[in-house]
Amino acid sequence: MRPRRSTLAGAVLAVLTAAVVLWPAADAVTGERTLLFTVWGMPFEDLLFRDRYARGFEAAHPGVRVNYQRYADDIIMKYNAWHARGRGADVMRLRITDYHGMAARGMLRRLDMADDGTTRLTDDELAAIPRHLVSLLWTDGPQGHGVYALPQDNAPYGLFYNARIIREHNRLHPDRPVETPSGAWTWDDLRRAARQLTRKDARGNVEIRGIDFAVWSWPFLTFFAQAGGTLWTPDGSDCLIDSPAGVEALEFMRAMSREDGSFIPQLSGYLSGTGPDVLFARGRTALFLDGSWRIADFDRNAPDLEYAVVPLPRGPERLGGRAAVVSGCVLWAVSANAAHPEDGISMVRWLTRAEQAIDYWDTLRVAPPANLSAIGSEAFRSTRGILKDPSDPALGYEVAPMPRERFESRAAWIIQTITPDPLTGTVPAFVPVGRFQTELEEEIVRMLNEYLNESNTKPAHEVLGRAARNVRAIMRRGESDGRIP
Repeated sequence: MRPRRSTLAGAVLAVLTAAVVLWPAADAVTGERTLLFTVWGMPFEDLLFRDRYARGFEAAHPGVRVNYQRYADDIIMKYNAWHARGRGADVMRLRITDYHGMAARGMLRRLDMADDGTTRLTDDELAAIPRHLVSLLWTDGPQGHGVYALPQDNAPYGLFYNARIIREHNRLHPDRPVETPSGAWTWDDLRRAARQLTRKDARGNVEIRGIDFAVWSWPFLTFFAQAGGTLWTPDGSDCLIDSPAGVEALEFMRAMSREDGSFIPQLSGYLSGTGPDVLFARGRTALFLDGSWRIADFDRNAPDLEYAVVPLPRGPERLGGRAAVVSGCVLWAVSANAAHPEDGISMVRWLTRAEQAIDYWDTLRVAPPANLSAIGSEAFRSTRGILKDPSDPALGYEVAPMPRERFESRAAWIIQTITPDPLTGTVPAFVPVGRFQTELEEEIVRMLNEYLNESNTKPAHEVLGRAARNVRAIMRRGESDGRIP
């Protein structure tokens, strides 16, 4: 007998609700004060977050115990559910795209100033944070305008290139060589090189893709910024993607696809098993756009791949040749409902010191730490990685190390992204943020999947207009939950 739909739905809802709001037990953790420390990530990341961070803070603070809990990527659902029940973690890891909305909804505790008005964060602590991140930390929350989280990392988007493909092309075509990619390139250089490096067989099938990247929000955000675009009005009350810069960004991507044949959009992205990252790792792509997190993955899974990474090309000269590098950021925060907020704040400040920042880079190497002292140190120029089994090195690495001799090809570009541009004085790296940034980026992905589909004939301004209207509708609904004052 089939169960009644209402009964089945109720059972499913109960299970899902329990999974989301279940409060982690601390029965096995003893001590005078027990802090709940929550992260998301892969099991091997426990070697950093649990073994170095949780245990390290305990060792430095007698009388404090840390209840370490690792969850799935949808950890924001738990944060929301816990907050609704008046609970929260003492130290919580979150994405910057969620930060401003969480602060506005009263979910986070202010870090820079105590309740009595005493200043907490020192000038040295703020000076250690990369310049382009500092201003993003100040936001409105339940305790006024202030800093409600501190940054752990800053993952930039870069241009990967297959050195072997370029070398072979130049050997076969000495009359039209491709220069080694660099941050001095512009859109024109990128497009010309991608066109030249595309290789087809006798039947016209592409053997080597000139350029590739996953179809998601970051390629658009990159080209949009390089074309001079601004995502939001200064007060964050309106979305501005339906602008000339948006048209430039979309038309540039489609030109590489339809006019040049150097870019074949894979609308399945990373999930297909044969996505852009896989093809680059197999030596099937000359130029590839992706984030810093991909480097350790290639070093582990494609150790013979001869590649390097450089800063993204600038925008076209006719639009000013802007240097703009989209990047992401992960933060440490304290819940407004934390059981031990002062201890939580102490741990957040401890986590963002140079020593812990270097531990993060040395262990995981997915993104540079958001600490200028760490990035400027010799320790940033090599990493030890993570062995699968420390007792048997022959089993290889979970996270590949970076020898000192690979620094120039793997990580030197990162420093360039946070160094002020000599032409403008601005830092190329930027982090797209806003109270509705997550919703905007979801809409951008939908827009790109429509616009880059080979059957689509709609002009750029039309799909941009629809995307902007959809975001504005979401923003109007957001007025009711307080995300727009």
